[in-house]
Amino acid sequence: MPAFKILKTYTTQYHTPIVLQVGDLVVLGEEEQDEKWKGWIWAECGADKGWIPIQILEIAPDAKQGRVLEYYSAQELDVNENDLVEKIKSLNGWTWCKNLRTKKEGWIPDEIIAENCV
Repeated sequence: MPAFKILKTYTTQYHTPIVLQVGDLVVLGEEEQDEKWKGWIWAECGADKGWIPIQILEIAPDAKQGRVLEYYSAQELDVNENDLVEKIKSLNGWTWCKNLRTKKEGWIPDEIIAENCV
């Protein structure tokens, strides 16, 4: 897999990420309005809450609840400027990456990842 350089340090914003299993029911809140983050919706499942991608949901007709269609973790990834990452999955302005230095995985915003691989 090609490696991509990190342009700017990023530190985890949510230290207790929401983690969802297939079939979980979530209570839905507001949908993200900022154009660069479109496609994310606030969700709560028991004590867990956080932003999740709409693409992983089957939304009820009343749009107040959804059923999770695939495993999801909102785990963010700490990276330093010039770290190298492997891109695994991109959704709605964020990419699930593996930090090649620390071997840890999580989400980081696309805007801090160089467009071309090194």
